[in-house]
Amino acid sequence: MTFTRNEGRTLTATSQVLRPVVYTTGLVTLDRPDALLALSNNVLLSSRDAGCTWTQVGKVNGWYLGLAAARGGRAYAWDRDGNLTLATPSGSTPLTSPVSEVSGLGTDRRNGDHVRVSDNDGRLYDSNDGGRSWKPIGVPSGPLNAFYTAAFDPSNIDHVVVGGMGTGAHVTFDGGRSWIASSGLSEKGGKISAFSVTISPAAPNVVYAMGLDTAEMDAGAPSGGRHIYRSTDGGRNFTPVVDQTNEVTIVNGPVMAAHPTNPNVVYFVFGTSFQAYGTDIYRYDSRRRKVTVAHNSYDKVPSIAFHPRMPELMYLGLAEER
Repeated sequence: MTFTRNEGRTLTATSQVLRPVVYTTGLVTLDRPDALLALSNNVLLSSRDAGCTWTQVGKVNGWYLGLAAARGGRAYAWDRDGNLTLATPSGSTPLTSPVSEVSGLGTDRRNGDHVRVSDNDGRLYDSNDGGRSWKPIGVPSGPLNAFYTAAFDPSNIDHVVVGGMGTGAHVTFDGGRSWIASSGLSEKGGKISAFSVTISPAAPNVVYAMGLDTAEMDAGAPSGGRHIYRSTDGGRNFTPVVDQTNEVTIVNGPVMAAHPTNPNVVYFVFGTSFQAYGTDIYRYDSRRRKVTVAHNSYDKVPSIAFHPRMPELMYLGLAEER
């Protein structure tokens, strides 16, 4: 892990040498002073001094694991294969998963025991006892051929935006009892694959997504059909705001992080170890309609988190493949 106070232009040197192959895919700040958790491969790491030093506190089953912070100084780890784990600064506890495939996990900001996951069919499952038992709620989100992502509103667990292959995005505001197909992802109404979604913590009506317009790609559009989209009505309607260009590389499923206090700003990432390129951290500002980039030498940045009291302090989870 490393951190930056200027949106990636300069990074503080890591306290540990990165030895390949390592992916820090989970990284969260907790609701305890200066407490963070991270997942580096399957190793659970804890910091009690705002990320200056880290201690190994456990191991977690799964691959390319994500972390979702929860009330009460804890987090939940999950992966696409349905592995679920309670993570705390003291260690990890495996949980029973209700499904074999998970596309996203959300927590209730008022109750750390209240957790939801979305499965590969866009169906939500609810737990009120910290992931020990589950029940299905609502209905599947729609006819999704493959389910890439589910983004839960950090301020309202009933608000979820899901993305799938060829069918774009769907949104629910009532915990999955009803779903709305998002519009605006394709000017010609073509097939859209929505790979990444993030809901702004600062304004839940603002949602960002990355999508691939298959018709544009097949027609040889300069963007290759790849766009970053923005919604100002919670995910009902989207507008393309960033196109792929020679200066901006948009891959399928980029890491995306909405600014914690400014709904006009979102960050997304491109990184590769090929020819030791490193990583670009893009910053899009909707008010200025401008993309800026900060480059670093690390192979990838698979996770981003923000200090809860100092939003200008960004934490970056790093990957090393070489």
